[in-house]
Amino acid sequence: MMMHVYTEPAEINFSKLEERLLQVNDVIARTNFQFSRRLPSLLRQMPTLIMATGGSVSSAMYLKMFLESKDILCEVIEPRDYFYKQNISSYQRLIVLSNSGKSNGMLDSLRTFPGKATLITSEYVMQDEDYTWEGDRKVPLFETIYWSNGFYLDNKEKSFLSIVPTLGPNLMFLELDQLLEENKEELMKEDYIKINEKLKNLISKSRERVDRLNFDFKDTNLVQVASGYDTKASSCVLESNMTETGTMGVCVHDKGSYCHGRSNLLFQNPDSPMIYLTHQMKSFDYELLHLLMKEYPNVFLFHTLDEEQNIFWKEFYLSLQMYYLSKKIADDKKIDLTMPEYNPRVVKKLYKYKGEM
Repeated sequence: MMMHVYTEPAEINFSKLEERLLQVNDVIARTNFQFSRRLPSLLRQMPTLIMATGGSVSSAMYLKMFLESKDILCEVIEPRDYFYKQNISSYQRLIVLSNSGKSNGMLDSLRTFPGKATLITSEYVMQDEDYTWEGDRKVPLFETIYWSNGFYLDNKEKSFLSIVPTLGPNLMFLELDQLLEENKEELMKEDYIKINEKLKNLISKSRERVDRLNFDFKDTNLVQVASGYDTKASSCVLESNMTETGTMGVCVHDKGSYCHGRSNLLFQNPDSPMIYLTHQMKSFDYELLHLLMKEYPNVFLFHTLDEEQNIFWKEFYLSLQMYYLSKKIADDKKIDLTMPEYNPRVVKKLYKYKGEM
């Protein structure tokens, strides 16, 4: 068994989280970049596939919720699913979320998708293979939208598990939502200033909420999560972070399905922490929480009841809480969340695999 040694990168990356997110949303760069003019292309009424892997799945779930609120039918898939899915031709749009743009299968999907294809990335540089000829005109096979304005790349995270590349695209979708809510053609300087102030407030509240959590995870090997449709993005953050760093096993339960047998996992592991995620307290939530807290010692509620923003800001806020919770769990277990130890003979070979999917 490999021993984990606590090191410094996680402290650096979390201490710079606010700075890096504000760089992503830099006021001058955003307004000069005319960023908000490109985003509405995502809102064309087309049945849509959203592709992501790893930590980007959280952003994909976030985008799915956003597009569905605009009456767009969509589905989230992994890169390998594309080559096995039987009804690809039923979808008119493919949106790929990838920080590097180079994850295996993604470029093949973008280059071969018969409909409208879009890559949302921070750093991918278009290659010759990404173009085709229409007569004497060279045209791209897919659209590229950059969630980073270039400033972030000057100070980006150096880590095995990144934070900003998950939250950065979500910040972009928040801007698009505000654009639509206020019926504007583009966001102005004062809009970005307000967004940044809100962002700083949510980061501070998320950090403080986790700091108040009176529980030590050092001997915990399983954490369970009660989630739902509106918290899929935030639950993905915790599950992906814990799995990709080898910190502990995470089991995510749909709250409704939890009532049909899945509750036995907590019965058999009564000391396993249960992380309960919610944006609102309905009678079902009160009943379920009451039963869980009465029977088990380690049930923790993470919520956005103190925030009066819309659901997209709320889920961004809850995702921030899950990042700070991830860091606390890793700290308690003396694991560096952003630079964990891993088996180089397995991880590097699999990560670099570029063959047939």
